[in-house]
Amino acid sequence: MKFYFNTTAMSVVTLAMLGSDAILGMANAQEQTTAEVEAAQTQEDKLARLGVVTVSARRRDESINDAPVAITALDGDQLGDYAIDDFSDIATQVPTMVVGRGTSGTGASIFLRGVGSTSLSAGFDQSVSINFDGVPMSRGREIILSQYDIERVEVLKGPQALFFGKNTTGGLINVVTKGPTDIFEAGGRVGYGFEADKIYGEGFVSGPLTDTLSARLAVRAVDSEGAFENNASLVSTDPLGRTIRRTSEKRGGEEDLSGRFTLDWTPSEFANLELKVGASSHEDRGASELVERVCAAGRTTPATANGVPPSPNSGCTIDGVSDYVTIPQEVTINYPFARDGEPYADFNSEYGILTGSFSFDTFDIDTITGYYQFEQQDLNNVGGESYPATFTQRADFSQASQEIRFTTKWDGPFNLMFGGFYSDEDFLFYSSAYIFPVPVDPVQNTARTFVRNSEFEATTTSLFAEARYDLTDTLELSGGARWSRVERDSLQFSAAPHSNFAGAFPDGVRLEDEFSDENVSPQVTLRWKPSVNTTWYVSYKEGFKSGGYNLSQSLTPAASVAAGEYDSETAQGFEVGLRTIAFDQQLRFNATAYDFEYDNLQVQKFDPVTIGQISDNAGSLTTKGVEVDFDFAPNAVEGLSIRGALAYNDASYSDYVGQCFGGQTIAEGCTLLPNNGAFTSRDYDGLTPPKSPEWSGRFGGSYQFPIGSLTAQLSSDLTYTSEYNYTDTLRPDSIQDAFTKIDAAFSITGPTDQWTVSLIGRNLTDELVASSANDIPFTGGAGTGTTSGTRSDMSAQVANPREVYLELSYRF
Repeated sequence: MKFYFNTTAMSVVTLAMLGSDAILGMANAQEQTTAEVEAAQTQEDKLARLGVVTVSARRRDESINDAPVAITALDGDQLGDYAIDDFSDIATQVPTMVVGRGTSGTGASIFLRGVGSTSLSAGFDQSVSINFDGVPMSRGREIILSQYDIERVEVLKGPQALFFGKNTTGGLINVVTKGPTDIFEAGGRVGYGFEADKIYGEGFVSGPLTDTLSARLAVRAVDSEGAFENNASLVSTDPLGRTIRRTSEKRGGEEDLSGRFTLDWTPSEFANLELKVGASSHEDRGASELVERVCAAGRTTPATANGVPPSPNSGCTIDGVSDYVTIPQEVTINYPFARDGEPYADFNSEYGILTGSFSFDTFDIDTITGYYQFEQQDLNNVGGESYPATFTQRADFSQASQEIRFTTKWDGPFNLMFGGFYSDEDFLFYSSAYIFPVPVDPVQNTARTFVRNSEFEATTTSLFAEARYDLTDTLELSGGARWSRVERDSLQFSAAPHSNFAGAFPDGVRLEDEFSDENVSPQVTLRWKPSVNTTWYVSYKEGFKSGGYNLSQSLTPAASVAAGEYDSETAQGFEVGLRTIAFDQQLRFNATAYDFEYDNLQVQKFDPVTIGQISDNAGSLTTKGVEVDFDFAPNAVEGLSIRGALAYNDASYSDYVGQCFGGQTIAEGCTLLPNNGAFTSRDYDGLTPPKSPEWSGRFGGSYQFPIGSLTAQLSSDLTYTSEYNYTDTLRPDSIQDAFTKIDAAFSITGPTDQWTVSLIGRNLTDELVASSANDIPFTGGAGTGTTSGTRSDMSAQVANPREVYLELSYRF
């Protein structure tokens, strides 16, 4: 295995690291000229200006300056400054992170440093997973959950197997919510978004109930019409003359209601128990409402679909406008979850998390007991006004998990952390599709094209341990590993479709798969702290994500268990970093260089001809690059803070032969693995994977100043992302151009910090960004692997447009 760093990138980080020693020397020289007591207070005051950043990347609270991990940490105040309440907007704060909601399968596409998982297969776990208050949530649909009353969000980059052992090859989004307080507190905020007609409000009450028991209740509600335009005709007809209607004037609306209750019990100074229970209900008009058509290269008008001409309201580019309509009520006959033909998505989730901490003289015990459940039903229109093709889904998931960790507190240089993790998952996934405009079948009494029912049961068992040894007062060597075993039993079976399609999607196809795998993922870190304010480290890490079975495979007569299986994904590589606070406590500076290789990377593709989702493994993917970020609070200008981050990422495939994109010709590179007179595959060697911008960064600042007895704050941040390809098959006509987003906010706070009025602008440049796309069935895709292929139009998932909020917050 070969690891190497890009020389330009390494030069940048080397200069930054060498320069930090000189900077540190200046800071130390000044510290030595001040009396100890006064110096301690002065340093504390100066550090407070930078902000105390605490993270739990190694499953213990520590300063970000001490943590030898590549991490971006955002506290609740930072999120609140820009009214950020979902994972898509959190991604704008993290360079190289691309997040989008998906219409099918897992319902999400999350990528970090060019590594991630698309939404197509319901059976896939995310390579960049979510951990919520210690409980893993890796299905993907969690990105729909509102984020509120947040203590902090930590985005950990690269493999994280040792401390978070479930599906973390690409990274981890660690969400930590606020807990009860020792004194009574209450507050809330209400706001209005002008573009989406969005009304939202949230509040909390927190404080002690007894000397040993405290509680916190937090709630949030949202009602939004949506910020995108729907230009479909008010009433029209489908190809068979059946009535369809525009869903609404706007697209992207939602209704959301969430609540969380926390109890914290400290019966003694040696024990603590915290119980969090929460629930969320989210309703909208389906993820496909956020989709816009992108016409194939060379076409300026949408393609016909099965001979049906496009609607005059259907466009060819991403411009915030699209036609979104109901499906004919006649189609809903004997069509599960189709209701009355009005597109919708209903997502309901509940969770309970019991965390225990027990302290003894020589060791601590930490336990996390978790239960998480969600159910989602939806009806999506994926064809637009002229050809209202649709599918319905029901996803029902439950997970019970248990983790226990032991951490020693020996006086000597040697200490241990060890423990175990277990989870049990059950997942049911049902989907039906109406693809062809046909009348209701008098025999089967349905118009649906196919029906696919799927499920899996999975268990994960892992044991982990890490040893830490202080080689000197400033040098720490730590190393450990996690052993994991995953067992997954999957089932797929079909039900009777319309008689016209019984040959292509027959009733009674049944496929069963049993998958199991074991893995040991080691990690070694050498950390050097030449002073209290500076940390250097170098790490070797490995990661593991289990393989399994594709629950979204098309159940045709040719379907097989072997075709649906995919192998486990592994990662290994190096990371080197610097964390320092310098310039007389005015500057916090972090730099990281990395080089990781992913073997058997799990990939997914959509075939617009067979209407099938294909799961596969790429031979290898390498990612290497440099990330730097800083916070600067100059002593000379009271109230001013400046921040920035820059990331360079070089990602490429190797040893990977994969599917051609639909309609790709021989001249365009579809020249491998012939079948029935046409080639089916292409060589991806050297190509950049999807959602992998080479450059990305963020720069901004805040200035706080008095206005009489009031306090004002002005903030602005600029985000830049270079171009990337947003399709899994790397179509050359699916390039998201480089873009720049600008956020800004102005707030006024009362004299006792009791109230704040804010005007907040997000994405003020109104950049309409595609996070992913799939081919639209029957608009092309024919002739793949021949001399005269025709590409399909694409349906692209579009991220949030411009929004301006007026917000009032109040604390009691």
